[in-house]
Amino acid sequence: MSAHSINKNMAYPIFKEQQSYRGTWVMYLILMVELPSLILVSVLVLNEPGELNDKALTLTLILSIMMLAFFFLMSIQLNTRIDDTGIHYRYFPFIKWRTISKDQIHEMKVVQFNPLSDHGGWGIKGNRSTKAYTVIGHHGLEIDLGEKKKVLIGTQKEKELRPFLEYWKEENHG
Repeated sequence: MSAHSINKNMAYPIFKEQQSYRGTWVMYLILMVELPSLILVSVLVLNEPGELNDKALTLTLILSIMMLAFFFLMSIQLNTRIDDTGIHYRYFPFIKWRTISKDQIHEMKVVQFNPLSDHGGWGIKGNRSTKAYTVIGHHGLEIDLGEKKKVLIGTQKEKELRPFLEYWKEENHG
């Protein structure tokens, strides 16, 4: 959303973003590790002495566990919604929808961060002052809640989020 695309005569604009690991380098990295591992385990299991049925069961179990882990990681989603009531976010399947109401927010801004050094990586992370919810990337919406408490919600739409926040601030604090 660009600054000129916000029409003040229309209903209150809403910012929405959904992020997941699908289609990212993380997905391909997991596949690049899982596939050779599966081939190696298959060779080892099939070369062991024993019944073919037992070997097939073992390989089926290993393949099932690897597939479940892969699909679980690919189901993780970070959803963000900003509207006239506040900022809503969810980190599925770990965290249900949470809301930060407008009156709780002291300040907010789009920031660039280093996921590894600032928060210990992607995912649900935290340090003494900031709780971070990120998937991929190095931009986020930093929300200052006062009393040295902040929430960081990762975004891959920082160019759309910046003008939206300016409008949101004008409407709510102007």
